[in-house]
Amino acid sequence: MVKAIVLVNISPEKTEKTFLGIKKLSEVTEAFQVYGEYDAVFVINTKTTHDIQEFVRKMRKMSGILRTVTVIEMI
Repeated sequence: MVKAIVLVNISPEKTEKTFLGIKKLSEVTEAFQVYGEYDAVFVINTKTTHDIQEFVRKMRKMSGILRTVTVIEMI
């Protein structure tokens, strides 16, 4: 299992709807709306790093996503 944290900037007018949409995705184990440089933080678990890449690609296609930063846990 591979764990990653995805930091996300979301368009202000779409923050709530986009956050809730991402939170429902099966890979998401934790989700937080936050203040500061980012608007939301998602903890995800996947089988491979390739799956993380696919998750982020899917998320970036969602309406309201402006920018993402992904960090992968090292074991």
